[in-house]
Amino acid sequence: MRRCVPVLLIWLSAASAIAANGVFLEVSPRNRADLDRLFTTLEESLTQELPADDPVVIILHGEEAHSFTRENFQDNRRLIDRAALLDAYQLIDMRMCETWMKENDIMKSDIPAFIDTVPFAPEEIERLEAEGYVRYDSVRL
Repeated sequence: MRRCVPVLLIWLSAASAIAANGVFLEVSPRNRADLDRLFTTLEESLTQELPADDPVVIILHGEEAHSFTRENFQDNRRLIDRAALLDAYQLIDMRMCETWMKENDIMKSDIPAFIDTVPFAPEEIERLEAEGYVRYDSVRL
C-alpha cells in the first residue's frame, strides 16, 4: 500500500493542476502518436480507479480525422473503439471540424455518433484557450 501512495499523490497533484484549466489535444496530420499516448494514459486511469476530472477535449481537423470516418472504420476499429470507451466514461470529448469535413466530403452521418462537430477548428481552439484550457502536449497527465 505504501508504494501506491506516492504514485497516487503525484497523479492527484497533476490532475489538480489540469483541473484548474482543462486540457485539449489538437489532432492534425502528425499527432497519431499523441492520440495513442493520451488514450493509453486515460485507459490506465480507468483500471486504477482514480478520480476523473473534466474530459480532455480532442479536436480533429487534419488527416487523422479520416481515421474516424465510416469509410475507414475497419482499418481503425481499435482506435475508434478506444475513443468510444473513453467517451462513454466521460474522459474525452471529441470534436471534428465541419470546415474540414466539408472540404473532404464527409457528412455527419459518416462519423461515429459520439464525435461532436464544431464550425471551424482554429476558432474552437481559440475559444478553449480563452476559457483557460491548455494544450495536451504542454502538460504531463
